Amino acid sequence: MPAPALGQCDAYNLTGRPIKTMKESALAVEVLLATCNGERFLREQIDSILGQDYEHLRVLARDDGSRDRTKEILNDYAARFPDRFRVLASDGASGSAKENFLRLMKASTGEYICFCDQDDVWLPDKLSRTKEAMDRLESEWGANLPLLVFTDLRVVDDALNQQHRSFWAYMSIDPDRIERLNKLLVQGVVTGCTAMLNRRLLELSLRMPEEALMHDRWIALLASTMGKHAVVRAPTVLYRQHDRNVLGTGAVQNRKSLRGRLGRSEALNYLKEWRANQRQAAALLRLHAAEMPAGRRRLIAAYLRCGSSASGLIRVSTFLRHGFYRVGILPNLILMWNLWIQSQDEQQAD
Repeated sequence: MPAPALGQCDAYNLTGRPIKTMKESALAVEVLLATCNGERFLREQIDSILGQDYEHLRVLARDDGSRDRTKEILNDYAARFPDRFRVLASDGASGSAKENFLRLMKASTGEYICFCDQDDVWLPDKLSRTKEAMDRLESEWGANLPLLVFTDLRVVDDALNQQHRSFWAYMSIDPDRIERLNKLLVQGVVTGCTAMLNRRLLELSLRMPEEALMHDRWIALLASTMGKHAVVRAPTVLYRQHDRNVLGTGAVQNRKSLRGRLGRSEALNYLKEWRANQRQAAALLRLHAAEMPAGRRRLIAAYLRCGSSASGLIRVSTFLRHGFYRVGILPNLILMWNLWIQSQDEQQAD
């Protein structure tokens, strides 16, 4: 039987295979799609979601004040696929991707949650591979524990031509750093558009503070301190880099030479990021200390001492003893130097 044209029947996915509607089966995965002026690539992204080989999914979209045709596109899909695509009513622009996703998280009713950017393309087995890993986690640890699954990405240009086969390899990201909180506190490894959360982790994430750098950084810290995780060591997303990325890795587009990294501005960037990470860690301890294992609390407290101790020697020695390292030798030398200088400046100010 040939598949009907899009829009004629919502009981088919985009591959033409019959599926159960959300009225006939329990919703398993809800894809949270955050948009803002994303008309250029949006249809291609949505089609890649609705064309997944995993059938029990629904898209929950929210637009953050687009001035192009993004809202029109979202409403078109909602009209054509009413059981599989829903758009949140406008409640004013949030002004940030983090807040846009947080509002989607608060409105979500899915058993499992995935995040979705507006300009990528999902490979057809993204959800099925991720859900299989989640099922293995739940069979081992149970659904009452916060659980997270994330994957690698393939970097492509705006026409989907491959630029780098593995985002992790290109950016020197070790996904196993999520197992080492001392490393995760200073440098994230989870890219939000690859992540799947179970309901417990979602609920834990809803108290996301202002200090959280991004939703994916915060969620990874929660999973590392109070839950479990699994890594799918293969790309599941074509991670599009183009001249109008709202989210994406600026480092992919602007990787600097060694000479450039030695400049004062780059050193200040490392220090600025360090301070932002420390504010995020302080918020994590403030909100969730009672729920963490004691060892996790002590490690976060040690990390905070790196920026608060009166002695530069204590700051640097604590940094070294606990291994609060970024990837690469040079960034860590810059950070240790700045920790020392910062301590000296504070003592002179007193």
